[in-house]
Amino acid sequence: MIYLCLSLLLTFSYKLVEVAIKSTPYRSGGKYTVLCWATVIAALIPLFNRNYIFKLPVEYDNALPMFLLLIIFTVIAARFSGYNPIGKYNIINFVITFPVVEEIIFRGLILPNIKPFIVPTIYMDVLYMPVTIPVIITACLFAICHLQYYKLSVESFRFMIFAFLGGILMGAMTEMTQSILFSLILHIVFNSFSILFSKRIIKI
Repeated sequence: MIYLCLSLLLTFSYKLVEVAIKSTPYRSGGKYTVLCWATVIAALIPLFNRNYIFKLPVEYDNALPMFLLLIIFTVIAARFSGYNPIGKYNIINFVITFPVVEEIIFRGLILPNIKPFIVPTIYMDVLYMPVTIPVIITACLFAICHLQYYKLSVESFRFMIFAFLGGILMGAMTEMTQSILFSLILHIVFNSFSILFSKRIIKI
């Protein structure tokens, strides 16, 4: 129950930090909510005994072909994502800060910490990677967390679908390798190419 509550708090941690900042005299600092959020999450990491954050991938030889295939799939999917942040500051956060913090939260902290309390039954295999119940749960939370950034709409629903599917693939990769390294790279690649396509730097 404790880890379930912690998982929900981590899922909505961005909004919690945003609300906290707005309740202070430094409301104008809302621009830096992302950086404050990243700092809070970094400070919380030592409180978790189990994490996949600082571990090197296991099953490296088996995971690498899947990873390279997912890179191609990720680039193609980015073409249809619809993400289009405006301004250099927001673009940098979208490409770097959000992927790093989100991977730490969902695949680095939540995934390994709910596994002991949920039978990690393999629901199915995707590209020989295990899609377990904990992977599906973290993918759902990852999708829901995007409501913190966007108002509920047809567009935000599309973002949530992309997040859920991406969460399944990145979660399965993390489950296979016991590390967020590959999933972090996939996340950064997806966000980066989403920018390149939206700004028409790359045309397909």
